[in-house]
Formats: sequence, C-alpha cells, structure tokens
Amino acid sequence: MCEKATANQLIFRPHFKTHQSVKTGEWFREAGTTAITVSSVNMARKFAAAGWTDITIAFPMNIREVEQVSQLAERVKLNVLFDTHEQASALASLLKQEAGYFIKIDVGHHRAGILPDDTDSIDRIIYAAGSELLKFRGFLTHAGQTYSAKNKDEIFSIHRKSAEILNGLKQKYINKFPGIITSSGDTPSCSLATDFTGIDEIRPGNFVYYDLMQLHLGSCSFDQIAAAVICPVVSVYPSRNEALIYGGAVHLSKESLNRTDGRRIFGLAVPFNERNLTETNLWQAPEGDDFVVSLSQEHGIISLESQWAKNLKPGNLVAIIPVHSCLAADLLGSGDF
Repeated sequence: MCEKATANQLIFRPHFKTHQSVKTGEWFREAGTTAITVSSVNMARKFAAAGWTDITIAFPMNIREVEQVSQLAERVKLNVLFDTHEQASALASLLKQEAGYFIKIDVGHHRAGILPDDTDSIDRIIYAAGSELLKFRGFLTHAGQTYSAKNKDEIFSIHRKSAEILNGLKQKYINKFPGIITSSGDTPSCSLATDFTGIDEIRPGNFVYYDLMQLHLGSCSFDQIAAAVICPVVSVYPSRNEALIYGGAVHLSKESLNRTDGRRIFGLAVPFNERNLTETNLWQAPEGDDFVVSLSQEHGIISLESQWAKNLKPGNLVAIIPVHSCLAADLLGSGDF
C-alpha cells in the first residue's frame, strides 16, 4: 500500500484503528509512514505517546471532548473532522494551538457527513471555524458502501464517483483556500483501484490484516490475511456434522456474511499448525466450507464440511478467519502490544 501511494503521488495516512498496536505501528514507521489516522481521542493520545506527531481523528468531533482535543493539539500536528457547524464553533472558541479540520462528506454510505450539494452547511462550518488557529485542510470521506458491493466493478464505480464528488468540492473552494486536499479511505477501493484521479490522500486501515469480508469482496487473496482467532474445539457432534468451539461473539463479534444459499456465516475455520508455530505458517488454506454458522456470547458452532474438519477431536485447535478483523482485533486486545 505504501508503494501504491508513492506510485500515484498520494499522501499515505493509514488508519490505525484496525490494529491499535504500537508494535504494528512501528512496522509502518519502518516503511516510511509519518502521518496516521485514528478514530478516537483516546487512540490519538496512545499513538502520540508512542511518538506519532501527525494525526487525523477521522470521526466527527464529539463536542464533549473539545477540551481533550484542544490539549492534544498542543502536543501534535492534529486534524479533526466536522460535519456540523456546532462542532467547529466549539473547538474554535477553545483552541490555544493551531489545528486543522476536514469537512466530512457523505458520498453514499449515509453513516455521517454532509451531502455533496449541501454547500450551505459547508459554508456554515467554514464560517464557524473562523479562528486563526483552526485551518481548513479540505474534504474527507469514507466510502463504506464498498463493503456491501456485489462485485469489483461496483467497487470501482463507487471509487470513481467518490473521487469525482470530492474533487468537485475541492475545485469549488480551492481559490479561497489554496492547499486544501481530498482524502478518501476504504480498504476495498484502495486495494483494487489503480486510478486515483481526484484523490490526494488515502487512509485505508483494514488492509493491514484483511479478513473474510475482504476476501469475499476480492480485495485480497487468502494468503494476504494476517489475522485469525485460535480457538479450542470443545465438543464434536458427528451426527449433525458440527463442532462446538470456545470462540464466540465476544471474540469474533457478530459481523456476518450471507452465503448464496442465504445462510449467515461468522467466520471460516482452517487448519492451525499447532506443531509448526512459525511466523509465516500459523494456519493453512481452507480445506472446504467449514464456516462458523452460529455464535453465542462465548461459543461458536462450526459446520464440518471438509474431511479435515470431520476428523476434528475435542482439544484440537482451529484457526478462525474473522469476518471483520477490526472488531476481532479490538475485542481480543491486540492493541495492547
């Protein structure tokens, strides 16, 4: 991803919310990364303490945290995100050190942000942020609708539309605010796209581990997935071709994918190399459709489809590829190292 950003003359600001790990963050630093994205004030503090000095909090600012944001801006080069003028006004009135802000644009995900044609709201934010210390950095989006795309062509279409929207807004405001940029950051687009016309900065996060969802979308190959939850087999039920594992919603989350037959799946079981614990060969490729088909709080049910799975015994360990590695990593505390 670093190489792709360099080849396309993009600012690379990876999102650290997936791994939340100081150690993993150091791998990015070794690859030349100097600017990062986080999703909360607490996460920003954590990575500031680890020596990161250029941080964007890519979540609309919580007014109740305005004092903490102001204090953080005294320690690092900080960018925040606004999608209401109230947020801008609250920070402008309290800021003691220069900080930047992006305006969040809703390009179709409909989770947060201002609709592209609502320039009145954009202008109100800019007016409310009228402090000399609060600098307008540009327009930012997360095209999260790519995660529910049906195929790669749909991902490409969403990516192109998002870039056109952001660049259109940039061109409308750049004469008044020279230097503003466009920032986009979904892993499917950043992984698959080769044309980033209209985009100045990318902020993917999930790509650091990938997961079953990204494999399903075609964003990665299986051998690029770098996260699995290792679970013990508790019981095996040959009569119904199922096994019970200790690994449930509190480990994997309840993120799911829908199979073509309509069944929901919560992960994929693959062989774990229990006797060959090398850094590059912890688990093997899937033997079949051995999916996690049910989850309770602490436990899950695997459907035993392959011969490998049918041979599982109580006490064996299996690797579960999570549907969403961001949530699994957070639930299991991977950010503690």
